[in-house]
This record gives sequence, C-alpha cells and structure tokens, in this order.
Amino acid sequence: MTRNERKTLKLLLADSSISDTDIASRLHITSQAVGKIRRKLESTVIKKYSVELDYARLGIETFAIALAKMTDQGMERGELEVEQQLLDNPHIISVYRVPKASTTHIILYGFRDMNELDEFFHSSLQKKELHSLVETRELFSFSHNSLVKNSPMMLFHKVMDAVDNSQDVKFRELEKFKKRLS
Repeated sequence: MTRNERKTLKLLLADSSISDTDIASRLHITSQAVGKIRRKLESTVIKKYSVELDYARLGIETFAIALAKMTDQGMERGELEVEQQLLDNPHIISVYRVPKASTTHIILYGFRDMNELDEFFHSSLQKKELHSLVETRELFSFSHNSLVKNSPMMLFHKVMDAVDNSQDVKFRELEKFKKRLS
C-alpha cells in the first residue's frame, strides 16, 4: 500500500462520507488520483461503508455473550447450515468460530431488555429452531452501559502506522547503504 493509499484510508476511517475533493486537498493531490486510490482500496481492503449506530438510543440496552457448542443435531445438519441459521437470527450481532472442543462458537447477542433476553433463551420456539443445534455453555449478560469499546479503528491505524514506520526504516537503510558506496 502506498503512502497516499494509507493516508486516504485513514481519512476514510475517520469519516467514510468524506469527498474525494476534500481528501485531495488534504493530501495535496488531484481528486482524480483520490478516485483511483479509492477504487483500488474498495477492490482490496474496503468491504463496505457503514453507519455506526447508538444501540441504547435504538432501544437495545441488554447484551449477552455466549460460549456455545454445536449439538449432535447441529453436527448432523452441518456447520455451515447451523452458522447460516445463526447469521439469520436478528438478535445475533456477531458469531465467532473457535477451535476448542468444549466451545465451538462465541456469540454476541443484543436485546431490548432482560425480559427479551429471558424470552429468547427460554422460548420453546427458539429451543426447537436454534438451541437444539447450538447449546449455550456459558452466558454473560450486560447492559449497554458496560460496552466500553466497540471499534477496531485504533488497531487499523496502528497497523497502517507500522507499515509507514517500516517503510521509513527501509528507506533510511537504503540511504545509508548508498552513502557507504559513494
């Protein structure tokens, strides 16, 4: 990734609705160059642009993290089919497959309140449709006030800064090498 590509990506991470013209003026390049960079980033590292919503203001105030294991019935259905059913459930925010015998998945759920969480985990319909395929081993529930950080942005910036620094080190080493030769 070039320096301008990394700088463009950082600007897009800060504000995905920033225009090519604004990026161009900040980087002192043409908006056509930014358009080319954006298209390249969209075909490589940018999956989609999204909106960050406030869970609590939308009425989602209770979360739960489940350590779950596929049941024998789930194994018979097949991992991909069970995971698709998990993905199709509106209360499930994220699903992570983990390589551990006692836990096969970590699942993040969202609910309006504790009553909705209780109904979900004790519903006969859910037991038939979902809980027969994935058994909850441990469940940790918490309120929206407990959500401390929900963003990978700092990690993305750190990775891009590390690339910048490693390229600067390589450039300095090359310059030192050239000086020794002359």
